[in-house]
Order: sequence, then structure tokens, then C-alpha cells
Amino acid sequence: METDIYYPKTYDIIYRSGYVIGFLGILLFALSYPFFNRFGLFLGISVFYLGSLISGIFLLVWRKEVKIFILLCIILGIIFAVSYLLFFKNPEVLIISMGFVLAGLAGLYGKEAHCFHFIEGWILMWSFPFLIFANLLIYGLNLQNNGLVHTIFSTVYLVVMLLALSFLIKKLRQPLMQFCQNQD
Repeated sequence: METDIYYPKTYDIIYRSGYVIGFLGILLFALSYPFFNRFGLFLGISVFYLGSLISGIFLLVWRKEVKIFILLCIILGIIFAVSYLLFFKNPEVLIISMGFVLAGLAGLYGKEAHCFHFIEGWILMWSFPFLIFANLLIYGLNLQNNGLVHTIFSTVYLVVMLLALSFLIKKLRQPLMQFCQNQD
């Protein structure tokens, strides 16, 4: 397939490394969450954001508006996270931050799911809005310290981590510069 877009293999490698870095963040977050390890949680979120940003920057899509939307969501999420750390200590600000990043990441996973038929991409893409809504609801109802709720979320985050791992393995096994297998 010929293209007039400049996208060398090194960009594809960097794009995929963003998924690796993002997965390491998900792993750290998912393993820290059951133990209420605040340092692990914040480090996991930070690494996750970094990986998402790298993949967003090096994303190859044929419509620039899609890339702009994805990057805008990720950057807004990072701005909200920084404002949480510097100014607002309100957990809802951190949830909003995560919501923006997950909206951008849903675009990344959705693109991979659409182009390469990765079922994990579809599941992750559609699970992100649920996670954000559920977290906002839990904080709104002040149930974040409830043991049962914590156990449920720990399990959900572990499932998300396993889906992200399966997605990552498929993405890393894929030949470099494989073009979208769109069925249009």
C-alpha cells in the first residue's frame, strides 16, 4: 500500500513503546490499588499518562481530526492531573483527569480494534466510560472506603490489566508498519 504520509518504522516502534509504558503504568496501578499504596497508584497513573501521550503523539491515522481529538483529551487529562497535584486536592479532579486520558486512550484502542480486529481493543474502549462513571458515582456516594466496593474495583482493574496485556502482546507480535485492514 503506497502512502504519501511520512511514517518511518522508528515512529511505529515509538508508538508501540507508548503501549508498553502505558501497560507498565496499568500494571503498577492495578497491583497497588488492592493495598491502598498511594505512591504506587500515583506512579502508575503517571507512567500510564506518559505511555498514552507517547502513543498519541506517534499515532498514524488518516484523519488528522481523530489524532487531534485523542491528543487533546490526553493533554487535558495531564493538565488536570498537574492542577490536582499543585492546586486542587479534590479526588474528583483526578477522576476528571483520568476521564480525559481514558477518552483519548479509548480512541487509540478503538483505532487498533477497528483496523486490526483486536477484540481486547473493543472491550477496553467500551469499558473506559463505565470506569469513569463508576468512579464518579462511588465518590459521589462516598463509598470509596467501602471494603466490598474496593474489592470489586480491585478485580475490575486486574481484568483491565489482563486485557491490556493481551492487547499489548498482539500489538507487539504484529509486523511493523502493518496498515489498517479496514473492511470498507
